[in-house]
Amino acid sequence: MSLRDLKKSTQSNNTSDAPVDLESFIDGAQTYAFGLDSKREPRANKDSKTKNATFSLTPESLDELMSISKRTGICKSRLLRLLVHDQFYSDDQWLYGQAIK
Repeated sequence: MSLRDLKKSTQSNNTSDAPVDLESFIDGAQTYAFGLDSKREPRANKDSKTKNATFSLTPESLDELMSISKRTGICKSRLLRLLVHDQFYSDDQWLYGQAIK
């Protein structure tokens, strides 16, 4: 095999000779970051029953969640869904007195 054999024989479909201006690039990045398609409509995965969420937990909260998960055998994401569901249907008054950081 020679170096000539390694040369690409077909042109890639992803070649675009048109330059992208800065505003279009930033708009595209923001569109992608907000989970929108190019028409600015939310992308929906009809096969998925869940949506990824990004949030932060304190190390103490994470340790407590992991402890509950190990004790019950329920995965952390399911525990959070159960806790949110339970809170949705309960009285919110106890939340106002909590001193959670």
